[in-house]
Amino acid sequence: MEGTDISQLKAGDQHYLAYVGPPDQYDFMGATQFRLLCTLGLRANHSLLDFGCGSLRAGRLFLNYLDEGRYFGIEPNQWLIEGAINKMVGRDLVAIKKPRFDYNSDFMTNVFSERFDFIVAQSVFSHASGDLINIALHNFKASLKPTGIIVATFFKGDSDYDGSGWVYPGCVSYRHSTIERFAKEAGLFIAQLPWYHPRQTWYTFSIDQGRIPNKSMLQHLSGAVLFSPEFADSWDKTSKGAGLIRKSAPGVWAKSIKKGLKKLIEKGGP
Repeated sequence: MEGTDISQLKAGDQHYLAYVGPPDQYDFMGATQFRLLCTLGLRANHSLLDFGCGSLRAGRLFLNYLDEGRYFGIEPNQWLIEGAINKMVGRDLVAIKKPRFDYNSDFMTNVFSERFDFIVAQSVFSHASGDLINIALHNFKASLKPTGIIVATFFKGDSDYDGSGWVYPGCVSYRHSTIERFAKEAGLFIAQLPWYHPRQTWYTFSIDQGRIPNKSMLQHLSGAVLFSPEFADSWDKTSKGAGLIRKSAPGVWAKSIKKGLKKLIEKGGP
């Protein structure tokens, strides 16, 4: 990445690699978003709103994957997008893929006059007060296709942030019950996802309850990272998540195991 010694940067520094989060995890945080959305059904012909797209940490991957004109980004700091285009993405790819960007800081999503199949907001609500989260979720719902889904992260904690406005680079937390209340007030169904995140918790929202992963689906969402000591805790976190799913849906796991054994017997062994 342009020869920058990222070891000298820290999260929040005025550099396109660092302003959006820990610079040494820049590549991973983009890749894990891409993996998650593809697992949830994202395909090249879908329209995606990358809300708070920053320096295209995930956007550079989505841009390559999505068809022309299917990627949309909202980011108040235009310099982050320009830095990413100039240093990583390139003007040629932008000319080919024709992404659309908007730089409003008002959590407005109707600026493109589009309805989206997917909306992703990674590390946005971890800096937002409850009033901003309510505005954002209501706006997301209005810009979502009837079967579309929203995927967002929160800092889940034992208490709720009771301040107002935008907090950056500081972070704020909310209880799980409060996050569920945000969804209910916006008229959205919600589920917590057991997908690995080094610091936050993934949630998905939809107008259509049928687009919320059920318990048997959740067991396939781990996001565990192999052969990377830096993310070794992903094994621990996803194992705990799987344990909770097994506990809450033992019948699903039993049927899955029986089905697998039956296949092995029919094939004559492993």
